[in-house]
Amino acid sequence: MHCRGCLEGDLTRSDRRFCSNKCRQADDRRRVNATTNPVEALVRGNNSDLIKQVARHYATEKDTIADVTYGKGAFWKKTPHLNVTGSDLLTVPERPYDFRKLPYGDRSYDIVVYDPPYLIAPGNFMADGQYNNASTAKGFLHGDIRTLYADGIREAARVAKRQVWVKCKDQVSAGIQRWFHIHILQDAEAMGLVGRDLFILDATARVPNSRWDTQNHARKPMSYLWVLDIPKDYHVAVSGG
Repeated sequence: MHCRGCLEGDLTRSDRRFCSNKCRQADDRRRVNATTNPVEALVRGNNSDLIKQVARHYATEKDTIADVTYGKGAFWKKTPHLNVTGSDLLTVPERPYDFRKLPYGDRSYDIVVYDPPYLIAPGNFMADGQYNNASTAKGFLHGDIRTLYADGIREAARVAKRQVWVKCKDQVSAGIQRWFHIHILQDAEAMGLVGRDLFILDATARVPNSRWDTQNHARKPMSYLWVLDIPKDYHVAVSGG
């Protein structure tokens, strides 16, 4: 019989429902949310609104969280109670870490959050001052971005004990719609991770229409955040132990 909280912990006593108090509290929180103010997958607003909704269901102030693409910390503006350690090559001088090669030990954080540069071949992009894509991924094509994500997810999964949260957005490259949020799940599952949940951000801030001369695809202001579970035996399987 498995724990009702984490769905993984084996219970040796038939009268037990949870493997720890933490799992019991998480289950209580989920049941209260479900009846009074349910967590919904669709969030309208900005990244901090999205993270606030995700954290309501999947994080507490007791969790250690590593944001390995911290930027200016926009994700966490509405969740100051969370214990977040930020690192970024460009914006966190005390922790200028490449998210593909982190100095953290295995399973050193409960949750690792990851939102890498995702624009395909960015150049004179009108919002680059906000995203710094030209400084980090200039000239990258679809395959390059997908590899960047996969390398980051693999390293995040090494560092995380429980979950990896991955932010992404679908793109158009060479006139072809690239379904990044699907590709990311496929790559994560190939590594042995499990897709637990998918949140969709309907952004209120929009890029002006003047960016395009013609329209070949429906505009897609939404972005996505995958909640990926680390299976109980993941680190053992990866290490070969």
